[in-house]
Amino acid sequence: MHEPLVFRVLVALILAAFVVHRGYYSRQLPPAERETVDRMGNSPATITAGILSLIALASSLVYVFFPSRLAWASLPFPGWVRWGGLVLSLGGFLLLEASQRALGHNWSDQPRVTATQHLVTTGPYHRIRHPIYTSFLLILGALLPLSANGCLGLSWIASVALEASIRIRYEEQAMAGRFGEAYLEYMRRTGRLLPRF
Repeated sequence: MHEPLVFRVLVALILAAFVVHRGYYSRQLPPAERETVDRMGNSPATITAGILSLIALASSLVYVFFPSRLAWASLPFPGWVRWGGLVLSLGGFLLLEASQRALGHNWSDQPRVTATQHLVTTGPYHRIRHPIYTSFLLILGALLPLSANGCLGLSWIASVALEASIRIRYEEQAMAGRFGEAYLEYMRRTGRLLPRF
């Protein structure tokens, strides 16, 4: 099966943009180790999520450079579904950028609690507690329809969903411990990954 070059290039560009975006904020807003009060440790689930991410990355590289090797996992998506994946991904990037800007120096590449951290409830955080994970699911989950490849798409969705669930569990416990009733009230009026109106 011949895989159109345009979709292979778009998958590569989305992954490159995702890595560049994460790298930019990791360099701009590195967390101060001396301010770290608590941080999430590794667990079998985080290691599993890491392995799934490696499988997803490897399948993405194979899809981009040797698409015939992944033809066995091709899905019969019509063109409009595939282009819809691009729209989802772009929406995810917009949400990710808005979330990063709202968090500012409260952001960290690894879940942690810092001594100077404050509770952010503006921007996307006004209605969603974890909009960055929502954006990850949109950006990387959109690779399923865009690539029309089950191996690539489902491995990204599985890795992001597992990693996000682990991080969310830690972050919500840590934030409730740090901010007490203010965070519990925030939880009551916001959605975890989708807005609550």
